Amino acid sequence: MSSSRVVRAVVAGTVAVLALLAAAAPALAHVRTSDGWSQLRADGDHVDYRLGLEYEILARAIGMGTEAIEAPDDGGRRAQLDAQRALIEDYLRERILLLVDEVECTMRLTGADVQQQPATDATAEDIPYAVLDLDYDCHGATSGRYVVDYSVFSGAGSDAVVDDHTTTVDYDLGGERGRVVLDGGQTSFSAGRPSFGDSALRSAGLGVQRVLTGADHALFVAALAVGATGLAQLARGVAAFAAAGSVGLLAVVAGWVDPPEQLVGALVALSVVWVAAANVVGPGSRRRLPAVAVAGLLHGLAFAGELRFGDDLGWDLVTSFAGYDLGIALGTAALAAGLYAMASAARRHAWFPLAHVVAAAATVVTGLAWFVHRLL
Repeated sequence: MSSSRVVRAVVAGTVAVLALLAAAAPALAHVRTSDGWSQLRADGDHVDYRLGLEYEILARAIGMGTEAIEAPDDGGRRAQLDAQRALIEDYLRERILLLVDEVECTMRLTGADVQQQPATDATAEDIPYAVLDLDYDCHGATSGRYVVDYSVFSGAGSDAVVDDHTTTVDYDLGGERGRVVLDGGQTSFSAGRPSFGDSALRSAGLGVQRVLTGADHALFVAALAVGATGLAQLARGVAAFAAAGSVGLLAVVAGWVDPPEQLVGALVALSVVWVAAANVVGPGSRRRLPAVAVAGLLHGLAFAGELRFGDDLGWDLVTSFAGYDLGIALGTAALAAGLYAMASAARRHAWFPLAHVVAAAATVVTGLAWFVHRLL
């Protein structure tokens, strides 16, 4: 090839590259990024989380509406944040997960404000930021392995209004302090160390608490105990309920099933109706034990929804799950034994049959009310 042809080829290639860069420039110019900040501090079994997000991007991402997006001043922006707290809380609850030893903490939005960030070399004017205060209830956990999973303004959904979002995290968790940057390439970090013994005991306590404070679970166990024809029947029923509940709980935690919570809650309410009616109609039926097992499976699915676990398989997940499951079984057995003893003493009195029918009727009505409410 002659030198003139080489020169022409180089010139042509250079022109082609410049043309491509010119064509790509508008697209590159429309790439939008967003920066924010996160401050986390453990306070007993709670974690205080202060989150800073660009106000306009937040308003667009979660669909706060034109009035919120075009709010003329900080006073108007604060009013919009206050008016749409529920919408903001629902969005962040799914986008910022905090777990301790693979047990998910419960989040609520406790405050919202607006703060102006000064202009920088990349911005021509000050930018209003939404400053959101989040409180995470970690169910009695004051130590352990903390995991933060952050996916704000990410994914292909309607909230992906920016090409990239970065948050700088300053944290004081599990006895560790530090700073980490989360973005599309790194969406989570961990701090602290798991304490398997404490985790198991704490989870067991939570299991007992769920049985005793969950009205539908407690009412089912109460009806099961009061309607038992003997201690042997009660023991078989409690064992079947606990075993089937463990299967349901494991199925959800392991990701084998993902039942809709609304439907599960409605079916749990129907299980309460059934056990109360069966106590009057046929307490000694052979079908009672299989039906109790089916009810236990439904209650296990519900227990899994009430206390969410992470999906990072390890000893912290195993111990937390095992402790929670054991606590449910112990709480069920303790409640059933206590109520059975009380019912056995009451059976000596002439008024017991009538009181039993009245209590069963009230339980049926309550269960049906729960069923209708949970379907609406």
